[in-house]
Amino acid sequence: MTEFKQFAESSNGDNWSLGTREDGTSVVRHKGNPASGGYETELRVEEFLLLRPYGPEQAALIELLDAGADQQNQ
Repeated sequence: MTEFKQFAESSNGDNWSLGTREDGTSVVRHKGNPASGGYETELRVEEFLLLRPYGPEQAALIELLDAGADQQNQ
């Protein structure tokens, strides 16, 4: 795995990070807050963006991806 870049954190301490698996798949890693056990899960970016209800963490990922696309187009 490569390094993960955190892009969102909830008020209760959950956080979401973007990274890439060794096979090149982009994934979102969710780490639960310590009170809920701090478990980590991973979803492919496409799966994460399809989750409902849509939350601020998805909006934050879209913003991060848009910023990266803008930098590549400069």
